[in-house]
Amino acid sequence: MFLSFDRPEDRPYTFLWLVTQIAAGFLVAVPMIVLFYYHDLLQWMFLPILINGIGDGLAEPVGVRFGRHQYQTRALFTRKKYVRTIEGSACIFLTSIAVLVYSHALFTPGQLIAALFILPPVMTLAEAFSPHTWDTPFLFLAGYLTLFVISFI
Repeated sequence: MFLSFDRPEDRPYTFLWLVTQIAAGFLVAVPMIVLFYYHDLLQWMFLPILINGIGDGLAEPVGVRFGRHQYQTRALFTRKKYVRTIEGSACIFLTSIAVLVYSHALFTPGQLIAALFILPPVMTLAEAFSPHTWDTPFLFLAGYLTLFVISFI
């Protein structure tokens, strides 16, 4: 299973990035669970998780296969730059829309419209500017904070 994460270009940092990304993801998610519980928003907790899991999971294969418009990002603990593509990042955008449409019953009409206009670009930009292999904590933080703000609509 580790080999599925171990890209040659990530060595020798593969394990370090994997472990720290998971830890940082939990450091973001746990306080958000408390916050969302306190504000009776637990039904929205799975939305950033789905967007991250599906959208970010598709981003690399789509970017590798169909990516024509490249941009660069850095990684933690190194100055090396890594390539991402707009086509790969678009997976986050489209997944955000699909997850929101699928979950429409969880929102008021105003919240859904706001979420459809705000969440996809916020999540896409969070993925685009996050450090290489460290998307999860940034996507969680951006998604949860955006949803929390939308909850007041």
